[in-house]
Amino acid sequence: MNFIWGFLNDHQVLCTVAAGYTWSAFISALPAPQANSSVMYQFWFKFLNVLAANISRAQSTRVESSPNFAAAFNAQNAKTGTDKVVVEMDPAPKP
Repeated sequence: MNFIWGFLNDHQVLCTVAAGYTWSAFISALPAPQANSSVMYQFWFKFLNVLAANISRAQSTRVESSPNFAAAFNAQNAKTGTDKVVVEMDPAPKP
């Protein structure tokens, strides 16, 4: 145990960079919220991405990253009169 503590004490910058990179990688692996994601998941997704310095991912306004992309795409498809729904949505789980 003394060896580990000594290593951490001697290489503080290296350990900080490695821990920050690992933290960011774990947060970046979270899947983007979907239209049927809970409000809590959407909150934690945005909150953790801000903490991991993934500001652009947390506040993305691209249509593909929008939680309502599938629903909006299907609504637009319905307006144009096409019969085929391109994006299939699973119904929201009932509590």
